Amino acid sequence: MKVTLEEVAARAGVSLATVSRVLGRRGAVAEATRTKVLEAMSELGYSRSTLLHDAPRRLVAVSAPGNPEHWQVQVCTRVAKALQDHDLLVTRPLVETDPEPLQVAIDAGAVALVTPTLTSLHTDIPCIRVDEQSAAETSVGPVTGGIPSVDAADGSTGQAAAGGRPGAATGPGSADIIAARLDLGGGMTTAFEHLQAIGHRRIGLICNDSGELAVQLIRRFRAEHPARNLGLDLEDWIARVPKSFSGGSRAVLELKDATCTAVIVQSALQLHGALHGLRNRHLQVPRDMSIVGFGDSPTMKFTGPPATVLGLDVEGLSNALIAATLTTLRITPTGLPTVPPVFRPRLIARTSTTAARQ
Repeated sequence: MKVTLEEVAARAGVSLATVSRVLGRRGAVAEATRTKVLEAMSELGYSRSTLLHDAPRRLVAVSAPGNPEHWQVQVCTRVAKALQDHDLLVTRPLVETDPEPLQVAIDAGAVALVTPTLTSLHTDIPCIRVDEQSAAETSVGPVTGGIPSVDAADGSTGQAAAGGRPGAATGPGSADIIAARLDLGGGMTTAFEHLQAIGHRRIGLICNDSGELAVQLIRRFRAEHPARNLGLDLEDWIARVPKSFSGGSRAVLELKDATCTAVIVQSALQLHGALHGLRNRHLQVPRDMSIVGFGDSPTMKFTGPPATVLGLDVEGLSNALIAATLTTLRITPTGLPTVPPVFRPRLIARTSTTAARQ
């Protein structure tokens, strides 16, 4: 009599999906659960020998958020190449509002997700990602004593060897492994210090109208702004617009009309739009408005004028994600530092900023 997967699931006391993950070597399954499934199969006489051998290669999803920033694309490219060099299969779905592309990758057998996204994706497989520095102080629950590691054969999770990074918080999104932290507050402080030093006090922010990075930038803008204790309504100096050329063009004029003399801009598209919008009103950068971009890219050197930016350590962020992934998958035996490295954006001063007009 043919034994069905439903019977195996009932005997093991697990879901049909869990049995499927054990058979297909995909997703995160605890070792104890895997053992129960295999015992149930043995007791019932179920056999799928072609699927019970160790998978020769494992699949990792390396994903940027939907409509990513240039630095996030760079990080994903570096991480994907490095993981391929370690004989891992890599798929690169975009993490959008619709989680379907990521779920397809998980269903296809992805054993880990690596992403420079700054928010939890609540996955069942280890999610190796970047976080904002201040989140370390407000994370849900305590930090565990080790990071979940993925068994080389079956994709089940356990604790990493001694010396692994304690980067997974309990509670929602508990599969998250924080490989690195991005100090947006420090970056915002650096931008403010630069602009203040050349005489600017009325400093605005152009950011995306959605996304975790925009949320964090707004929060740090309010917390670090030099005029935060002067009784001014900083909301008047925040322009939330689509990540687009036209959004930046419109926003910079709104902030100019709100008497801002300098702006910090989240995306390259918005920055190019801001330059265009000012030119159309016969205003000049930096004479009439100083501009600081967030994140460097090859185009920033050739804007008119070349843009001052808060550059990110793409190589450092990439290496941190790579190291955490290799440890999680037990490919490298060496442990990681107990505290995830912190990367603070650094100012690259070009000619889109100058002293404020008196």
